[in-house]
Amino acid sequence: MLIQICTTLPTSGLGGFANIIIKGFGFSILQTQLLAMVLGAFIIIVLLSSAWLVKRTGQNLIVMGIYCIPSFVGTIVLMTVVNKNKATEAGLLMSYYLALSFWAAQALAMSLISRNIAGATKKSVVVAANFIAWAAGNAVGPQVFLARDAPRYFIAFATHLGCYTLLVLVIFFLRWHLKRQNDRKDALAAEGVDEAKDDRMVHAFDDLTDRENLNFRYVY
Repeated sequence: MLIQICTTLPTSGLGGFANIIIKGFGFSILQTQLLAMVLGAFIIIVLLSSAWLVKRTGQNLIVMGIYCIPSFVGTIVLMTVVNKNKATEAGLLMSYYLALSFWAAQALAMSLISRNIAGATKKSVVVAANFIAWAAGNAVGPQVFLARDAPRYFIAFATHLGCYTLLVLVIFFLRWHLKRQNDRKDALAAEGVDEAKDDRMVHAFDDLTDRENLNFRYVY
């Protein structure tokens, strides 16, 4: 839920105010529309490349954390660099694109739910809770872009930096926690506990939660 809030809050604001932000760099209305199309292409590249990296490395949460780094860089540039000429105009535009690289974390987090939650009731509750968090983040996100703060929106971008920071902390805590749970179950299997080393998949279709099923291993 925290991952959903920390990603949808910036996403909804940056998406809803995309044209206003880009136009604020000094572009015309037509240029703004065209550059917004480039933003869509950039997001597609981010999503596809992050999914490919996860498949190649098997490191879901680490890839999520890596894709947050450009968001820090882009947001800090947007907050600190003053638009003086064409060079800074182009730099600010690229920084805005980079700020949206964290979007990979949102998509990859959804994949973790399907693979890391077991038990029909528990999975339904977790999916519903994540949808509530997703809706809350989308509702709050545009509200941090204040009219009096235009065109640079320091308050909004500072809020986004806070979200990215919390997001990275949650990602690495979650990885530590899931690895710790896997190590605990591996230890039980090494001690000879049959339920923790179910090679014949006897309990594969039992309606047990991921904690109850000692043979369940988390993906991180």
